[in-house]
Parts: sequence; C-alpha cells; structure tokens
Amino acid sequence: MVRDPRAVDVVSIAHPLGCRSYLVVDPTSREALVVDPLLDHVRETLDALSEQRARLRWIIDTHAHGDHFSGAAALRERTGADIVAHPSTEGSVPTCRAEDGQVLELGAQSLVIHHAPGITRDALVVEAPGALFTGDTLLIGTVGLRDAPGSDPHAWYETLHRVFGTRDEGTVLHPGHDDMGRDLTTLKAERRGNRWLREDDREAFLALFRADERKPRKDAAQVLEANRQGLTTVPQDVQAASGFAAPTDTVEERGAAARYDAKPALADSGGLAGLLILCGALSAVGTVLGWWWRSELHALSLLGALIMLGAGLSALESRRRVRSRKEPDFYYTGPSRHTGPPQ
Repeated sequence: MVRDPRAVDVVSIAHPLGCRSYLVVDPTSREALVVDPLLDHVRETLDALSEQRARLRWIIDTHAHGDHFSGAAALRERTGADIVAHPSTEGSVPTCRAEDGQVLELGAQSLVIHHAPGITRDALVVEAPGALFTGDTLLIGTVGLRDAPGSDPHAWYETLHRVFGTRDEGTVLHPGHDDMGRDLTTLKAERRGNRWLREDDREAFLALFRADERKPRKDAAQVLEANRQGLTTVPQDVQAASGFAAPTDTVEERGAAARYDAKPALADSGGLAGLLILCGALSAVGTVLGWWWRSELHALSLLGALIMLGAGLSALESRRRVRSRKEPDFYYTGPSRHTGPPQ
C-alpha cells in the first residue's frame, strides 16, 4: 500500500460542474487554509471548518478567475482570515501579497508559494508537505481553460518544468477543476498521462497551445471584474441562470433540481414508489380474486398494469427532458475526458 505523503489534512469542496476548492488543515494546531474558495459554497466551507475544529488563517486564490465567483471576500468577512495573492493580482481584495518562494506558516507546517505564470500572470501553485495545489496551471490530464488576460504559453512551459519537473513522483496534486469528479492525482500519473506536462519540446508545446480550441465564457470579463472588487453574496441576476446559490445555502438545500432549474423526474420521487406499490397491490388482488371468485375482476390487474406502464413512460420522458436541458455553464467548460491513464 502506498503511503500518503501529505502532512496536512485536506477536505475537497466540489462544485457539481467541476470546480474544486480545498480546505487544508494542520493536524496539530488546527490552523487552516482555503485554496480557491467558491462564493456559492461559503456555507459548506464554514461547515467544513467547524467539522474539522479548525481556525481559518489564510485564503488563497491561485489566479484571477474568469469562470467562477471567488468566495475570498465573503470568507474574510466571516472569519477575518488574510487573503493571499501574487503582487500582480489586480484589485484591492488581497490583504497579503506573496512573492515566489514566500513561506506561509500554518501551525507546524510551512506552505511555499510558487509563482506560476502561464494561464495568467498572477497564477500561483501552493506547496504543502507532500502536496501541490495547482489551481488551473495543471489539471488531471490537461491544463486549465484560458479565460483571463495574461495567458502566456512560453511562461506556462517554463512553469510546468520549473515547478513540477524535479519533484518526487509520489507528490499528490490537487487540481482546480475536474469534470470527472476527482480531486487528486499524483505527479507520477500526470507525467505518464498529461501531454502538456510530458511535452519537453517548446515548439511542440506552443503548437499544442495554439491548437487548444476551448473557448472561455462570453461573460468572463464580467466575472473577473466582480472578483477584483470582491463579492460577499452571489448577484441575484445570475443565480438562476448559472447554478449559483446564496452563500448561506448548503449543497443539500440546493439539490440537483435547483442546479438544473427543473422539476425532479418522476422516477426520482417518493411519489412514484407509492404509486407503483399501489398498482402492484391492485394487480395482485385482481389476479387472486379473478381466479377465486369472478373472472371479471382480472380487470383490476389490467388497470394496475396500465397505470404502472403509464407511470414508467412518464418517468422516462421526464428524465429525457431534464437530461436534454443544457447544463448551466458558468463553471469550467474544459474537456470532459481524462487524456491519460488512470492511477
């Protein structure tokens, strides 16, 4: 069994559409850091802090986000924690500017900030003992979507080789996004399966960069500007359209129906189960009485069967309509398939 190299406790906070935030806790002091907080998951983040019996000391946005609202200002408002960003990050939200190589103390642990320009000028990778929190600089099998100004393929190539090139292959990587539901990988797996990281030829890397046809959201500039100003609540005009909810809501309160702005399919409701039980009972009673007393009572069986058939067809159609709705795309719209071998 492979030993976990991480000396910190890590709690993943996942948006259903792929975005990842992480609560990092020193197991001794219970001091905590939040990486890339999500504005509509502030309540969940605070709940995780409470469950971990941790005190939030640092908040870090790994880069200027153009695909989701940052929860940094909202968390600082509620906890008083410092917001860390690179000196080139625009806006007045950060309370602490961290240069390349700067160390942040987290209880008994030392966190190292690595400037990682490429996806943006201000991108950071956060190093904890045994782990790297990579933001959008390196994802599982790919890299992030270019949705903010300052993307530079030459700098990105240098960053990937400088930050990840000589590290132990057992290092755990926590990416800023994953569409397949994962929140970690290893450097060994990415060296094998991530073409962006494997590419040693600069010109081939630049060609890969130019060939990337993924498009940012059309309102990425609006999101960037909102994050520069610092938001403490989700704007009402985007909640329904984007899948956001107010930061006081929990994931359980929103549920899948809220995310898709659709009624739950009949097949997913308790009402269908009751209906099927009733119809099954009618069928059984009609069959028994038809054999024992009057054959006309077989009609009960037929009635129950027809109702169950109708309910089943209705449920299938409801599912089809829900699945055919376009998912809210306010979050990451990168590739939905892992391009490398599983680890």
